[in-house]
Amino acid sequence: MKKIFYSVVLWGALFAACQENKMDDFESDGAVYFQLNTMNWNDAIDSLVYSFAGKTVEEDTIKLQVNLMGKAVDYDRTFHLIVDAGNTTAEEGVHFEPLKSAYVLPAFAYSVQIPIILYGQDPQLESRSFQLAVKLVATEDLQLGLTNRTFARLIFSNMLTQPSYWEDAYLDYYFGPYSKVKHEYCIQKLGTDFPATYTEFINDWDAWVAYGKYMDNFFYENYPIYDENGNAIEPWL
Repeated sequence: MKKIFYSVVLWGALFAACQENKMDDFESDGAVYFQLNTMNWNDAIDSLVYSFAGKTVEEDTIKLQVNLMGKAVDYDRTFHLIVDAGNTTAEEGVHFEPLKSAYVLPAFAYSVQIPIILYGQDPQLESRSFQLAVKLVATEDLQLGLTNRTFARLIFSNMLTQPSYWEDAYLDYYFGPYSKVKHEYCIQKLGTDFPATYTEFINDWDAWVAYGKYMDNFFYENYPIYDENGNAIEPWL
């Protein structure tokens, strides 16, 4: 039932997003803004959380979706994305790859995925999080769109953190209440961490539903296993 409900909400959100992006009466020739939750246009979150914990990579790519407000055209248009130094604690070249001087919104497109490459080698990531804040800048091609969606943050570390989409993707149903101990066991038993983004999770939905049932059975057969607060992790399905 939840999956059916989710599908209805998802298609409704995508339809609303498409309608909003096209806005035929928009006064400019086009403007850009972020949509960090790519599966729900109405979710105006301004940050994504990422962890290198449980992964074997020294760098990874997080994609930020930039949407068009206005009409698509038959030629490429450029826009700028810059680091917001006042809100950034990460260091360029140490924690992330330098941004490009300009990015392209392709002809006929209503959105584009901007790759942000994060580095995970700094030992400090084991004990603290770093933040990379970025903001869109208007160009001759494209103005700025929705005021509260022209700024984005990436918060990353090498520590286990609860996926930002835990509630949106019903992980509280398939995996129960979040705890770091449960998270660690999931990585150990499944051989993989939860995807970095909501989109990646949804693209592999059926597999993660099966993983949730597997982990529920694991905690049932090995009961009690205690979380970081000393509470027994109860089977949830």
